[in-house]
Parts: sequence; C-alpha cells; structure tokens
Amino acid sequence: MPLRAHAQASVITGNQVTQATVETIDPTSGEVLLRDGDGSLITVDIPRTVHNLPHIQPGDRIKIRFFQTIGADVVPADSPQPESTVTSAHGVTNRHPHGMMVSFRRKRVRIAAVDAAHHVVTTVGPDNATQTITVHTKAMQALLPTLKVGDTVDVTTMDAVSFEVLNRVITPSTTVHEGTGTSSAPGAPAGH
Repeated sequence: MPLRAHAQASVITGNQVTQATVETIDPTSGEVLLRDGDGSLITVDIPRTVHNLPHIQPGDRIKIRFFQTIGADVVPADSPQPESTVTSAHGVTNRHPHGMMVSFRRKRVRIAAVDAAHHVVTTVGPDNATQTITVHTKAMQALLPTLKVGDTVDVTTMDAVSFEVLNRVITPSTTVHEGTGTSSAPGAPAGH
C-alpha cells in the first residue's frame, strides 16, 4: 500500500482584546461570565485543575486577550491518542495582577463522509456521536479534498487567554537594610 502524504491544516479562529467586568464565577464548573464595554456577555472556561491564576471576583475590571486556533492532522489509526493539556501562570504587569492560560483540547475523530465541493464533512467522535460540520475557513477547506472516508483525524483547539486585573494595584514590598559600616585599614578584615 503506497504511503499517503501527511495532510494537515491550521487556522486562527479568534483574536480579540477587550476590557470587561467580572459578573459571576462558578467555582464548580470554572465558568467565568464577563460583560464587555458594549454590554455583551463573554464566557471563559477555566478548568478546575488550574490553580495558579490571580484571584478574581465579581466586580473586578479586567483587560483580557483571547487567541484561538484550530488544527486538524490526518494520522495513522494506530497512532497514540492525542492528549489535552492546560498550562497557566501568574505574575504582575504594570503593577496589576496578571494571569495567562493556554489550553490544547485534542480529540480524535473518524471521517464518515466528505463533500469537498460544498465544504461539508461528517465525523464520528470518540463517543460514537456523528457530527456534520460546514467548513467556512479557506485553510480548512483546502484539507477537505485530501480526506477519505475512514481517515483518522486529530483535531486540536488551542485557546490562549491572558488578563490583568485593572482595579487592583500591587505595591512592591522592598526593604533595604543598610549597615553602618566601620572603617578599617587596607588589608584588614572588614567589620570585626
């Protein structure tokens, strides 16, 4: 059987910077509801396993940046299952608490049908649920003619979120200790 060229596609699906107010935080689900300056609601899901982000609470004003990509790779059916990962960090930006989280949600699907002319693909997911998707982005549409029924595809959604809490300021706590010092002759041990 001849080897087939590795097919893959990746595309940016979202990129936004906005200021918003924290409306609610659901500690059970990790869902944070934000209201932006236009009054629109934005939901950010923070996995419960992420613990090292700055503490936020309802009423906090935050500057938030979102970036999202989606990628698809045709892989051998017997290749290792893709793993999802989450990375997070916290720090200080312009004296404001700052946090960032990057998640890679990966799932394996099997191609059940492809209609490249109409940009439609039907997949079967890990739970045997069938999903029919109309592909709108040109980079992903270019992948469709390379797909065959039965192909195994790893789909990766990358979400990067960073934010700073604008209504809180961190004042550095620095203590300087200055010794009184003693004079000593050159070559003599200092301080004793």
